[in-house]
Amino acid sequence: MSFSKDGISNEEIVVSRSRELERQTSYTDSKHDVVVEDVEKEPAALKTEEPVYDVFGKDEEHSIRYKTMSWVKCGVVMIAETIALGVLSLPSVLLTVGMVPGIILIIGLGVIATYTGYNLGLFRLNHPTVCNMADAGEVLWGPFGKYLLGAGQVIFLVFVCASHCLTGAIAMNTLTDSATCKVVWSMATGVVAFFLTLPRTLERMSYLCFVSAASILTSVFITIIGTGVESAPNGAPPNPDIIVKSFKNPSFYSAFSAVTDIIFAYAGHLAFFNFISEMKNPREYPKSLYLLQAVDITVYTLAGALVYKFTGQYTLSPSISSMNITLRKVTYGIAIPTILVAGVINGHVAAKFIFTRIFRGSRHLHEHTFIGWGTWIGLCAIAWIIAWIISEVIPVFDDLLGLVASLFASQFTYGLSGYFWLFDNYGKWRKRPILTVINAVVFGLGLTILGLGMYSSVKSIIISYQTGKASTPFSCSSK
Repeated sequence: MSFSKDGISNEEIVVSRSRELERQTSYTDSKHDVVVEDVEKEPAALKTEEPVYDVFGKDEEHSIRYKTMSWVKCGVVMIAETIALGVLSLPSVLLTVGMVPGIILIIGLGVIATYTGYNLGLFRLNHPTVCNMADAGEVLWGPFGKYLLGAGQVIFLVFVCASHCLTGAIAMNTLTDSATCKVVWSMATGVVAFFLTLPRTLERMSYLCFVSAASILTSVFITIIGTGVESAPNGAPPNPDIIVKSFKNPSFYSAFSAVTDIIFAYAGHLAFFNFISEMKNPREYPKSLYLLQAVDITVYTLAGALVYKFTGQYTLSPSISSMNITLRKVTYGIAIPTILVAGVINGHVAAKFIFTRIFRGSRHLHEHTFIGWGTWIGLCAIAWIIAWIISEVIPVFDDLLGLVASLFASQFTYGLSGYFWLFDNYGKWRKRPILTVINAVVFGLGLTILGLGMYSSVKSIIISYQTGKASTPFSCSSK
C-alpha cells in the first residue's frame, strides 16, 4: 500500500463553468500539503478555493521552518521515540507466556501497529490541518474531542518523560555503584534532557535521533551477546540447566500484564501526526513508518527470543540485569543517549503541542522573537520539572505508568486508528466490507486493551501496596 503521488497545485487548476457543474474534485498540493476543492460556483462568476494549511502554514517564507524533514530523518525520529530500553523487558514476556505465544504476540501486535500507523497517515492526508491528537479529536468530536485527546497526549508524554528520568537515575547508579542518591541522578537526567529539548524543529532533533538509534541497537546487541556467552545468568547457580518452555499456563493477570509490555513497546503512534506535520512531503510518511516497523519488529523479536533462550527461567526485567555487573555497566553506558533522547522527543512534542496552541497564526511561531523563545524555553522547563516531580513523588510510578499506558497507548496505537478509518469512510462501509470489518476489529481491540489493561494495572497497584513494594517519595534507592 502507498499513497498516490499525483499532485496538482492550486495555481494550475483551470476549470470551466460546465466542468464545475459536472463534478467535484479534490486536489492535493504535495509541496505545501494543502487540499483544494472544486465546488459548484455561482453562475455569475468563477472563484477558486483558498488552500487549507496546517498550523505551520507556508513556512518556507519564515526564519524558523518546520516542514523540513526528509522521510529518512522522520523514520529515524520515529525509531528514537518508539524504541527505548523497554525492548529489554520483552524477554520476560516470553518467560511469562512461553516462547511460541510470545513471538506470535510480538510479531502480531507489530503488524497491527504497522496498519494502524498507516491509517494515521491516511487520516492526516484527508484532514491536512491535523498536527497532533488534539486536532484529530476536534475533527471527530469538536471541542470535546480536542480537549480529551489533547489532554491524553500531554499526560502520556509527560509520564514517558518521567520514566526516562527514573531510567537515567538507575543507569547512573549502576555505573557509579550507587555512590550518589538516585534523586540527584534523576534530576541530572531531567536537566540534561531539558537542554536537549530546546531545538525548535524536529529536523534539528533528528541528528540526536541518529545517535539514539545507534545507541539502543548497540545496547540490545550487547545484551543478546552478553547473555549468550556468560556461563550463568545473574542470580543463577554455576553452570545451570537453562529451561526454555515453548508454552506456559500463566494466570490471566500475569498474561495480560505481559501483553501490556508489548503494547507499550509499540506506543509511539501518539506523536506520529506531529512528525508528519514537519515532513517536507507528508506523502512519503509510509516510507518512514515501514522503516520504523521493520526495525522495531525485528529488534523486539530477536531480543525477546534470544535473551529468553539464553537465560530461560532466570530471565530478569530489564534483561540487562541478567548479565554480570561489568556488562551491565557497559550496556547502560552505551544506552545513555537512548535514555536521554527517547525522553527528549516526547518532551519536545508535549512542549510544541502547547506552544502551537498559544502562538497559532502568530509571528512568534516562525520568527526569532524574545516572546517566542522565552515561551518555548519555559514550556520545555515546565514539562521536565513536572516529569521529574512525578517520577519521584508517586510511590507506585511503574504501576501508574502502566495504567496511563492502558488508558491512552491502547487508543493512540490501536483503537483510534480503526475509528479514524470508519469515520472517514462513513457511508461507504458496505462498499468496502473487508476493510470495514478489519477496522471495526481494530477499534474493538483498542477498547478491549483499555478495559483489561486498566484492570491489570489497578490490581498491580494493589499488590505493590500489599507487598510493600511501593517506594517512598524522593528515595535514594534504585529499587
